[in-house]
Amino acid sequence: MDTVIYLLLTIAYLFLFVLGILLTKGHSWTDIGNVLLMVILALLYDNGILALGKYIGEGDLLRSLNLARYYLHALITPLLVLFAWYTLVKANIKWTKKSIVQWLAVLLTICLIIVEFVTVVRGISLVPAMKYGVLGYKNVGAGEGPPIMVIGVSIVLVITSIMIWIKQKWPWYFIGTLIMGLAPMIHLKTDALHNIAEFVLMLALLATKAYQDKKKYR
Repeated sequence: MDTVIYLLLTIAYLFLFVLGILLTKGHSWTDIGNVLLMVILALLYDNGILALGKYIGEGDLLRSLNLARYYLHALITPLLVLFAWYTLVKANIKWTKKSIVQWLAVLLTICLIIVEFVTVVRGISLVPAMKYGVLGYKNVGAGEGPPIMVIGVSIVLVITSIMIWIKQKWPWYFIGTLIMGLAPMIHLKTDALHNIAEFVLMLALLATKAYQDKKKYR
C-alpha cells in the first residue's frame, strides 16, 4: 500500500512543481521565494525513490539513490528558513527587511545544514530495509539525539506562520505547519503519513507564496 502512496505523492509533487513554475511567470527567477521549488523537487525525488525501490532491487544502485536522499534532505530542507523569512518580507513586516535580519536568516540556514551533516550525514551507514512493501535503505549510523535541523526549521515555520496569520489574515500557512507537526503523533500501519503531511505543508507554502505574490500593500 505504501508503494502506491509514494507513487501518488511523486505524481502529485510533479504537478505541484509545474504549478510552482507557472506561478513564477511574471516574477523574477532570482526571487528568494523560489527556493520552495527546490524543496518540492527534492521531495519529488525522495518519494520517487521510495516508490521505485523494490522494482530497482537491493544493491549499489539503490543504495546510491537513497544516499542522495539524505544529502538532499541535509542541503535543501534548511532552505525553508529562507522561504519563511521571505514570507515576512512579502507581508511588509518592516523590520524583516533590514539587512541584518536577512543575514541572520542566511546564517541560520547555513548552521542548520552544517548541523545535519555533522549529526546525520557524516556518520551515515545505510542498510537495506523492507517495510510495508517498500524497499529502501535505512541509516543506522545516526546518533540517538533529536533531529536538530528538523526541529529548528519547524520552529521557524511555526513562528513565521503565526505572524503571517496575524498580519495577513491567512491561516493556511499555519495549518500546513500544524498538520506537519501533528503527523508524528498519529500512529497508523504506514510509514507514508509523514510524507503525506510533507505534501500538505508544501501545498500550503506554495499557496501562501501565490497569495502573497498577488496581494498588494499600500
